[in-house]
Amino acid sequence: MVELLLKKALQIRQRLARIRAALPARAEDVLADEKLEAFLAFNIFLLIQDALDLASHLVAERGLAVPGSQREVFDALAKVGMLSAATAAAMGQVASLRNRIAHAYGDLDPVRMVREAPTGLAHVEKLLEELSSALAP
Repeated sequence: MVELLLKKALQIRQRLARIRAALPARAEDVLADEKLEAFLAFNIFLLIQDALDLASHLVAERGLAVPGSQREVFDALAKVGMLSAATAAAMGQVASLRNRIAHAYGDLDPVRMVREAPTGLAHVEKLLEELSSALAP
């Protein structure tokens, strides 16, 4: 299980770097490049899914809960002190972006997505930091 968690964490870090490198200087610039918009939406979706997968594996491995939603996965980790309540809440919001991308792509506001990306990326990094600390021997 440790190997799987490390692999997921590495994928997350690589995806974070890829997204950061592609973010335009001005959020509005994404409107002029349909390929960039698609690249960012897809990679943000995958980043969030990787974070959810990582958290879900920990919840299952530790027998913490049977979450009924993506938000509850992060809440379960917060209840046992593996995440702060603030990070769990923030990741719940990040998970809602995954759903907006997956289920309402045509209605997704790409400028808003780009504007909010740095904050979301920081939340995912905080997730990794807190889980690393919680899992450290």
